[in-house]
Amino acid sequence: MIATAPAPAYKSKEEDFINQLSKHAQEIQQEEGILTSITLAQAILESNWGESDLAQEANNLFGVKASGDVPKVNMKTKEYVDGKWIEIQADFRKYDDWNASLDDHAQLFLRGTSWDKDKYKPVIEASGYEEAALALVTAGYATDPDYAYKLIDLIEQYDLAVYDKIDEKLLSTRKISAYGEVKEGADETVWSEPYGLVGAQKVEKISYFARDDLQLIGEAKTTDATWYQFAVDGKTIGWVKSDQIVPQ
Repeated sequence: MIATAPAPAYKSKEEDFINQLSKHAQEIQQEEGILTSITLAQAILESNWGESDLAQEANNLFGVKASGDVPKVNMKTKEYVDGKWIEIQADFRKYDDWNASLDDHAQLFLRGTSWDKDKYKPVIEASGYEEAALALVTAGYATDPDYAYKLIDLIEQYDLAVYDKIDEKLLSTRKISAYGEVKEGADETVWSEPYGLVGAQKVEKISYFARDDLQLIGEAKTTDATWYQFAVDGKTIGWVKSDQIVPQ
């Protein structure tokens, strides 16, 4: 019996959505301290993976309402009031793109409200995603009583906390020309950049390339590991820890 090749690990609309947002969410975390996992989980929950009418028509991922002279759209929405869900009509902000929606969402946390500028300070200062999610509810961010636990479930189901690690430093990088193969039993993730750097996104599991001859085209050292960049059939794939590959 011929063994079949493994199925792609990270090829789905969910991973595509995460990849569209993760780099800018990490840039916000780097500048402002808001955990990427929280930003991603809120965007997923509130926009239904970017498929809500508001996300599609107005690039509004977080249901931000509009007031004053700003670009806006008028749409229906549901809110949890007095123990039940009701449908209301409201004006919502319209953004140029999803990154602008992320920026405005971050500004809410940073500015707070007119009556309490530190309203979301516990969210920003949280040591982990569970603490941050609970702090959001304590601050009155959402009317849904289960909001924090929905965020936590999404973060754990889709491993979003891996994107909170952005403290790696790139110590060196160089081009190389060599060949290798996947180490037997290796199954770690291939990343678009060495993991721990801002912008690193999941590409595939290294085990997916177990049958391929890998062309090693780059080597990078970070504070945590040594990484190889590799190509298959002339196509650059990504970066994986060096202990996942056996050079030939």
